[in-house]
Amino acid sequence: MTDPLPLDGIRVADLSRVLAGPFATMLLADLGADVIKVEPPDGDETRNWGPPWWGDPADRRSAYFASVNRNKRSVVLDLRTDAGRANLDRLLASSDLLVHNYRPATADRMGLAPDLLRARHPELVVACVGGFAGADADRPAYDLLAQAVSGLMSVTGQPDGPPTKVGVALLDLLAGLECAVGALAALVERGRTSRVDVSLIESGVTGLVNVLGNHLATGAEPERHGNAHPNIVPYQAFAALDGDVVIAVGNDGQFRRLCEVLGLDPDPRWATNADRLARRSGVIDRLATVVARWRRDDLVEALVAADVPVGPVNRVGDSVAMLRRAHAGAWDVELDGMRLAPAPILVDGARTPVRHPPPRLGAHTEAVLHDLR
Repeated sequence: MTDPLPLDGIRVADLSRVLAGPFATMLLADLGADVIKVEPPDGDETRNWGPPWWGDPADRRSAYFASVNRNKRSVVLDLRTDAGRANLDRLLASSDLLVHNYRPATADRMGLAPDLLRARHPELVVACVGGFAGADADRPAYDLLAQAVSGLMSVTGQPDGPPTKVGVALLDLLAGLECAVGALAALVERGRTSRVDVSLIESGVTGLVNVLGNHLATGAEPERHGNAHPNIVPYQAFAALDGDVVIAVGNDGQFRRLCEVLGLDPDPRWATNADRLARRSGVIDRLATVVARWRRDDLVEALVAADVPVGPVNRVGDSVAMLRRAHAGAWDVELDGMRLAPAPILVDGARTPVRHPPPRLGAHTEAVLHDLR
Protein backbone atom coordinates (compact mmCIF):
# COMPACT_ATOMS: atom_id res chain seq x y z
CA MET A 1 0.00 0.00 0.00
CA THR A 2 1.22 3.50 -0.84
CA ASP A 3 -1.62 5.54 0.68
CA PRO A 4 -1.55 6.41 4.40
CA LEU A 5 -2.83 3.57 6.54
CA PRO A 6 -6.01 4.14 8.61
CA LEU A 7 -4.14 4.65 11.92
CA ASP A 8 -1.29 6.70 10.52
CA GLY A 9 -0.44 9.40 13.10
CA ILE A 10 -1.70 7.40 16.10
CA ARG A 11 0.96 6.53 18.68
CA VAL A 12 0.51 3.55 21.00
CA ALA A 13 2.57 2.98 24.11
CA ASP A 14 2.50 -0.80 24.49
CA LEU A 15 3.42 -2.02 27.97
CA SER A 16 1.78 -5.41 27.46
CA ARG A 17 3.57 -8.76 27.43
CA VAL A 18 3.07 -12.35 26.25
CA LEU A 19 0.06 -12.66 23.92
CA ALA A 20 -3.32 -10.92 24.44
CA GLY A 21 -1.99 -7.36 24.69
CA PRO A 22 0.77 -7.77 22.08
CA PHE A 23 -1.78 -9.30 19.69
CA ALA A 24 -4.07 -6.28 20.18
CA THR A 25 -1.27 -3.79 19.56
CA MET A 26 -0.01 -5.74 16.54
CA LEU A 27 -3.44 -5.34 14.94
CA LEU A 28 -3.21 -1.60 15.54
CA ALA A 29 0.35 -1.54 14.20
CA ASP A 30 -0.75 -3.40 11.07
CA LEU A 31 -3.29 -0.62 10.50
CA GLY A 32 -0.60 2.03 10.66
CA ALA A 33 -0.24 3.00 14.32
CA ASP A 34 3.24 3.77 15.63
CA VAL A 35 3.43 1.10 18.35
CA ILE A 36 6.25 1.60 20.85
CA LYS A 37 6.77 -1.68 22.68
CA VAL A 38 8.09 -0.77 26.13
CA GLU A 39 10.06 -3.69 27.58
CA PRO A 40 11.92 -4.24 30.85
CA PRO A 41 15.69 -4.79 30.63
CA ASP A 42 15.14 -8.55 30.31
CA GLY A 43 12.51 -8.07 27.61
CA ASP A 44 9.13 -9.63 27.04
CA GLU A 45 9.37 -13.16 28.44
CA THR A 46 8.17 -14.67 25.16
CA ARG A 47 11.53 -13.72 23.64
CA ASN A 48 12.78 -16.78 25.56
CA TRP A 49 9.91 -19.11 24.59
CA GLY A 50 11.89 -21.22 22.15
CA PRO A 51 12.88 -23.27 20.32
CA PRO A 52 12.22 -22.69 17.54
CA TRP A 53 14.34 -19.58 17.02
CA TRP A 54 15.02 -17.30 14.11
CA GLY A 55 18.81 -17.29 13.82
CA ASP A 56 21.11 -17.60 16.82
CA PRO A 57 19.21 -18.50 20.03
CA ALA A 58 21.39 -15.94 21.83
CA ASP A 59 19.53 -13.24 19.88
CA ARG A 60 16.31 -14.38 21.63
CA ARG A 61 14.24 -14.09 18.49
CA SER A 62 11.74 -16.84 19.26
CA ALA A 63 9.15 -17.79 16.67
CA TYR A 64 6.53 -17.17 19.40
CA PHE A 65 7.63 -13.56 19.98
CA ALA A 66 7.87 -12.90 16.25
CA SER A 67 4.30 -14.09 15.68
CA VAL A 68 2.69 -11.18 17.58
CA ASN A 69 5.18 -8.31 17.40
CA ARG A 70 5.57 -7.27 13.76
CA ASN A 71 5.36 -3.59 12.83
CA LYS A 72 6.48 -2.38 16.29
CA ARG A 73 9.47 -0.56 17.74
CA SER A 74 11.16 -1.70 20.95
CA VAL A 75 12.22 0.60 23.78
CA VAL A 76 13.80 -0.66 27.00
CA LEU A 77 12.75 1.21 30.16
CA ASP A 78 13.38 0.03 33.71
CA LEU A 79 10.18 1.12 35.40
CA ARG A 80 11.63 0.23 38.79
CA THR A 81 13.77 3.37 38.52
CA ASP A 82 12.88 7.05 38.65
CA ALA A 83 14.54 7.61 35.26
CA GLY A 84 12.55 4.80 33.67
CA ARG A 85 9.25 6.10 35.03
CA ALA A 86 10.11 9.65 33.95
CA ASN A 87 10.83 8.50 30.40
CA LEU A 88 7.59 6.55 30.34
CA ASP A 89 5.70 9.65 31.44
CA ARG A 90 7.27 11.58 28.55
CA LEU A 91 6.29 8.83 26.16
CA LEU A 92 2.70 8.86 27.43
CA ALA A 93 2.56 12.62 26.94
CA SER A 94 3.15 12.05 23.22
CA SER A 95 0.89 8.97 22.92
CA ASP A 96 -2.76 8.57 22.00
CA LEU A 97 -3.21 5.12 23.57
CA LEU A 98 -1.64 3.09 26.36
CA VAL A 99 -2.12 -0.68 26.36
CA HIS A 100 -1.04 -2.80 29.30
CA ASN A 101 -1.87 -6.07 31.02
CA TYR A 102 -0.77 -5.33 34.56
CA ARG A 103 -3.03 -6.42 37.39
CA PRO A 104 -4.66 -3.45 39.17
CA ALA A 105 -2.42 -3.61 42.26
CA THR A 106 0.70 -3.77 40.09
CA ALA A 107 -0.48 -0.91 37.89
CA ASP A 108 -1.04 1.22 40.98
CA ARG A 109 2.48 0.54 42.25
CA MET A 110 3.93 1.54 38.88
CA GLY A 111 2.11 4.85 38.76
CA LEU A 112 -0.45 3.65 36.21
CA ALA A 113 -3.54 4.00 38.40
CA PRO A 114 -6.51 5.24 36.32
CA ASP A 115 -7.05 8.44 38.28
CA LEU A 116 -3.36 9.35 38.15
CA LEU A 117 -3.12 8.72 34.41
CA ARG A 118 -6.27 10.75 33.77
CA ALA A 119 -4.93 13.66 35.80
CA ARG A 120 -1.51 13.71 34.12
CA HIS A 121 -2.61 12.80 30.58
CA PRO A 122 -6.28 13.72 30.11
CA GLU A 123 -6.28 12.97 26.37
CA LEU A 124 -4.70 9.53 26.77
CA VAL A 125 -6.89 6.47 26.14
CA VAL A 126 -5.98 3.46 28.31
CA ALA A 127 -6.82 -0.11 27.31
CA CYS A 128 -6.17 -2.91 29.81
CA VAL A 129 -6.24 -6.67 29.26
CA GLY A 130 -6.64 -8.65 32.48
CA GLY A 131 -7.09 -12.25 33.47
CA PHE A 132 -9.98 -12.42 35.90
CA ALA A 133 -12.79 -9.87 36.08
CA GLY A 134 -14.38 -7.74 38.77
CA ALA A 135 -13.52 -8.58 42.36
CA ASP A 136 -11.01 -11.21 41.17
CA ALA A 137 -9.06 -8.82 38.92
CA ASP A 138 -5.81 -9.19 40.90
CA ARG A 139 -5.65 -12.95 40.33
CA PRO A 140 -3.04 -13.98 37.74
CA ALA A 141 -4.17 -15.91 34.68
CA TYR A 142 -2.85 -17.38 31.46
CA ASP A 143 -4.89 -18.66 28.53
CA LEU A 144 -4.95 -22.29 29.68
CA LEU A 145 -6.37 -21.25 33.04
CA ALA A 146 -8.91 -19.03 31.29
CA GLN A 147 -10.01 -21.88 29.03
CA ALA A 148 -10.59 -24.03 32.11
CA VAL A 149 -12.35 -21.46 34.30
CA SER A 150 -14.53 -20.03 31.51
CA GLY A 151 -16.07 -23.40 30.68
CA LEU A 152 -14.47 -23.62 27.22
CA MET A 153 -12.53 -26.78 28.11
CA SER A 154 -15.68 -28.43 29.44
CA VAL A 155 -17.30 -28.31 25.99
CA THR A 156 -14.15 -29.15 24.01
CA GLY A 157 -13.10 -32.73 23.28
CA GLN A 158 -14.79 -36.05 22.61
CA PRO A 159 -17.98 -36.88 24.53
CA ASP A 160 -16.34 -39.84 26.24
CA GLY A 161 -12.97 -38.11 26.74
CA PRO A 162 -11.59 -35.55 29.17
CA PRO A 163 -12.06 -31.78 28.90
CA THR A 164 -9.55 -30.48 26.34
CA LYS A 165 -7.96 -27.14 25.60
CA VAL A 166 -8.09 -25.61 22.14
CA GLY A 167 -4.89 -26.05 20.13
CA VAL A 168 -3.94 -22.35 20.31
CA ALA A 169 -4.32 -19.72 23.05
CA LEU A 170 -7.74 -18.81 21.73
CA LEU A 171 -8.92 -16.68 24.66
CA ASP A 172 -5.76 -14.58 24.56
CA LEU A 173 -6.54 -13.89 20.92
CA LEU A 174 -10.22 -13.20 21.57
CA ALA A 175 -9.47 -10.84 24.46
CA GLY A 176 -6.77 -9.13 22.38
CA LEU A 177 -9.18 -8.61 19.51
CA GLU A 178 -11.82 -7.19 21.85
CA CYS A 179 -9.18 -4.94 23.43
CA ALA A 180 -8.24 -3.57 20.00
CA VAL A 181 -11.89 -2.97 19.07
CA GLY A 182 -12.57 -1.23 22.38
CA ALA A 183 -9.44 0.90 22.04
CA LEU A 184 -10.44 2.01 18.54
CA ALA A 185 -13.92 2.94 19.76
CA ALA A 186 -12.40 4.92 22.64
CA LEU A 187 -10.08 6.77 20.26
CA VAL A 188 -13.07 7.75 18.13
CA GLU A 189 -14.89 9.02 21.23
CA ARG A 190 -11.83 10.48 22.93
CA GLY A 191 -12.87 13.00 25.53
CA ARG A 192 -15.97 11.02 26.45
CA THR A 193 -14.27 7.61 26.76
CA SER A 194 -10.84 7.30 28.35
CA ARG A 195 -10.56 3.68 29.49
CA VAL A 196 -11.32 0.21 28.15
CA ASP A 197 -11.01 -3.01 30.18
CA VAL A 198 -11.14 -6.58 28.90
CA SER A 199 -10.52 -9.85 30.76
CA LEU A 200 -9.66 -13.29 29.45
CA ILE A 201 -12.21 -14.99 31.69
CA GLU A 202 -15.14 -12.77 30.72
CA SER A 203 -14.14 -12.90 27.04
CA GLY A 204 -14.05 -16.67 27.37
CA VAL A 205 -17.49 -16.99 28.95
CA THR A 206 -19.19 -14.58 26.55
CA GLY A 207 -17.22 -16.17 23.70
CA LEU A 208 -19.15 -19.40 24.27
CA VAL A 209 -21.92 -17.59 22.32
CA ASN A 210 -24.52 -20.19 21.25
CA VAL A 211 -23.31 -22.71 23.84
CA LEU A 212 -23.78 -20.08 26.53
CA GLY A 213 -27.11 -19.11 24.96
CA ASN A 214 -28.30 -22.70 25.12
CA HIS A 215 -27.43 -22.84 28.81
CA LEU A 216 -29.12 -19.53 29.60
CA ALA A 217 -32.25 -20.61 27.71
CA THR A 218 -32.59 -24.06 29.29
CA GLY A 219 -30.45 -24.19 32.41
CA ALA A 220 -29.00 -27.45 31.08
CA GLU A 221 -25.24 -28.01 31.29
CA PRO A 222 -23.72 -28.11 27.77
CA GLU A 223 -22.01 -31.34 26.75
CA ARG A 224 -18.96 -32.11 24.63
CA HIS A 225 -19.73 -33.03 21.03
CA GLY A 226 -16.25 -33.66 19.66
CA ASN A 227 -16.12 -32.28 16.14
CA ALA A 228 -19.90 -32.03 15.93
CA HIS A 229 -22.19 -29.08 16.68
CA PRO A 230 -24.76 -28.88 19.48
CA ASN A 231 -27.39 -27.18 17.28
CA ILE A 232 -26.72 -28.23 13.68
CA VAL A 233 -26.65 -31.63 11.92
CA PRO A 234 -24.56 -32.47 9.93
CA TYR A 235 -21.81 -30.06 10.94
CA GLN A 236 -18.70 -32.09 11.72
CA ALA A 237 -15.72 -34.07 10.46
CA PHE A 238 -16.10 -37.36 8.59
CA ALA A 239 -13.52 -39.97 7.63
CA ALA A 240 -13.11 -40.47 3.87
CA LEU A 241 -10.99 -43.20 2.27
CA ASP A 242 -7.73 -41.28 2.50
CA GLY A 243 -8.28 -38.46 4.97
CA ASP A 244 -10.75 -36.46 7.01
CA VAL A 245 -13.21 -33.93 5.64
CA VAL A 246 -15.51 -31.40 7.31
CA ILE A 247 -19.06 -31.01 6.02
CA ALA A 248 -20.78 -27.95 7.48
CA VAL A 249 -24.43 -27.89 6.45
CA GLY A 250 -26.08 -24.67 7.55
CA ASN A 251 -29.52 -25.00 5.97
CA ASP A 252 -31.93 -27.54 4.56
CA GLY A 253 -31.19 -26.72 0.93
CA GLN A 254 -27.53 -27.54 1.47
CA PHE A 255 -28.53 -30.82 3.08
CA ARG A 256 -30.65 -31.76 0.06
CA ARG A 257 -27.73 -31.05 -2.27
CA LEU A 258 -25.41 -33.07 -0.01
CA CYS A 259 -27.73 -36.05 -0.29
CA GLU A 260 -27.86 -35.68 -4.09
CA VAL A 261 -24.07 -35.75 -4.36
CA LEU A 262 -23.84 -38.75 -2.04
CA GLY A 263 -26.60 -40.58 -3.93
CA LEU A 264 -28.93 -40.73 -0.93
CA ASP A 265 -32.70 -40.75 -1.48
CA PRO A 266 -34.56 -37.92 0.31
CA ASP A 267 -35.78 -39.02 3.73
CA PRO A 268 -38.73 -36.97 5.02
CA ARG A 269 -37.63 -37.71 8.58
CA TRP A 270 -34.46 -35.65 7.91
CA ALA A 271 -36.05 -32.75 6.01
CA THR A 272 -35.35 -30.01 8.54
CA ASN A 273 -32.45 -29.31 10.86
CA ALA A 274 -34.74 -29.89 13.86
CA ASP A 275 -35.59 -33.33 12.41
CA ARG A 276 -31.93 -34.13 11.92
CA LEU A 277 -30.99 -32.88 15.37
CA ALA A 278 -33.62 -35.17 16.93
CA ARG A 279 -32.23 -38.13 14.94
CA ARG A 280 -28.54 -37.17 15.07
CA SER A 281 -27.04 -40.66 15.42
CA GLY A 282 -29.03 -42.15 12.52
CA VAL A 283 -28.21 -39.26 10.19
CA ILE A 284 -24.51 -39.25 11.04
CA ASP A 285 -24.14 -43.04 10.83
CA ARG A 286 -25.71 -43.07 7.36
CA LEU A 287 -23.63 -40.18 6.07
CA ALA A 288 -20.43 -41.61 7.56
CA THR A 289 -20.98 -44.93 5.79
CA VAL A 290 -21.30 -43.24 2.40
CA VAL A 291 -18.54 -40.67 2.91
CA ALA A 292 -16.14 -43.47 3.82
CA ARG A 293 -16.40 -44.78 0.22
CA TRP A 294 -15.13 -41.53 -1.31
CA ARG A 295 -11.62 -40.30 -1.81
CA ARG A 296 -11.32 -37.08 0.16
CA ASP A 297 -10.39 -34.69 -2.65
CA ASP A 298 -13.00 -36.16 -5.00
CA LEU A 299 -15.71 -35.58 -2.41
CA VAL A 300 -14.53 -32.03 -1.73
CA GLU A 301 -14.58 -31.26 -5.45
CA ALA A 302 -18.07 -32.68 -5.89
CA LEU A 303 -19.53 -30.85 -2.91
CA VAL A 304 -17.88 -27.54 -3.83
CA ALA A 305 -19.50 -27.86 -7.26
CA ALA A 306 -22.85 -28.40 -5.51
CA ASP A 307 -22.33 -25.33 -3.30
CA VAL A 308 -22.18 -27.35 -0.10
CA PRO A 309 -19.75 -26.01 2.56
CA VAL A 310 -16.92 -28.53 2.71
CA GLY A 311 -13.18 -28.70 3.17
CA PRO A 312 -10.36 -31.07 4.03
CA VAL A 313 -8.94 -31.25 7.54
CA ASN A 314 -5.64 -29.65 6.66
CA ARG A 315 -2.36 -29.67 8.45
CA VAL A 316 -0.87 -26.25 9.13
CA GLY A 317 1.51 -26.60 6.20
CA ASP A 318 -1.41 -27.46 3.94
CA SER A 319 -3.29 -24.32 4.97
CA VAL A 320 -0.24 -22.12 4.35
CA ALA A 321 0.19 -23.66 0.90
CA MET A 322 -3.50 -23.05 0.19
CA LEU A 323 -3.21 -19.35 1.03
CA ARG A 324 -0.05 -19.02 -1.05
CA ARG A 325 -1.91 -20.48 -4.02
CA ALA A 326 -4.92 -18.23 -3.41
CA HIS A 327 -2.69 -15.14 -3.45
CA ALA A 328 -0.46 -16.14 -6.38
CA GLY A 329 2.39 -17.04 -4.05
CA ALA A 330 2.44 -13.64 -2.34
CA TRP A 331 1.15 -14.38 1.14
CA ASP A 332 3.76 -14.71 3.92
CA VAL A 333 6.76 -12.40 3.78
CA GLU A 334 10.47 -12.64 4.56
CA LEU A 335 12.02 -9.81 6.57
CA ASP A 336 15.20 -9.59 8.65
CA GLY A 337 15.82 -13.31 8.27
CA MET A 338 12.35 -14.26 9.48
CA ARG A 339 9.33 -15.66 7.67
CA LEU A 340 6.22 -13.85 8.91
CA ALA A 341 2.49 -14.17 8.43
CA PRO A 342 0.89 -11.02 6.98
CA ALA A 343 -1.94 -8.98 8.43
CA PRO A 344 -5.28 -10.61 7.53
CA ILE A 345 -7.11 -7.28 7.12
CA LEU A 346 -7.33 -5.84 3.62
CA VAL A 347 -7.87 -2.08 3.33
CA ASP A 348 -9.48 -0.91 0.09
CA GLY A 349 -8.68 -4.32 -1.34
CA ALA A 350 -4.96 -4.14 -0.53
CA ARG A 351 -3.05 -5.92 2.20
CA THR A 352 -1.45 -3.72 4.84
CA PRO A 353 2.33 -4.11 4.65
CA VAL A 354 4.75 -5.58 7.15
CA ARG A 355 6.66 -2.33 7.59
CA HIS A 356 8.93 -3.45 10.43
CA PRO A 357 10.16 -6.91 11.47
CA PRO A 358 9.57 -7.96 15.09
CA PRO A 359 12.07 -5.69 16.87
CA ARG A 360 15.24 -6.75 18.58
CA LEU A 361 15.21 -5.87 22.27
CA GLY A 362 15.73 -2.14 22.75
CA ALA A 363 16.56 -1.53 19.11
CA HIS A 364 14.74 1.81 19.06
CA THR A 365 15.37 3.10 22.58
CA GLU A 366 17.82 5.81 21.59
CA ALA A 367 15.80 7.07 18.64
CA VAL A 368 12.49 7.20 20.49
CA LEU A 369 13.90 8.89 23.60
CA HIS A 370 15.74 11.40 21.42
CA ASP A 371 12.45 12.34 19.73
CA LEU A 372 10.84 12.95 23.12
CA ARG A 373 13.32 15.69 24.08
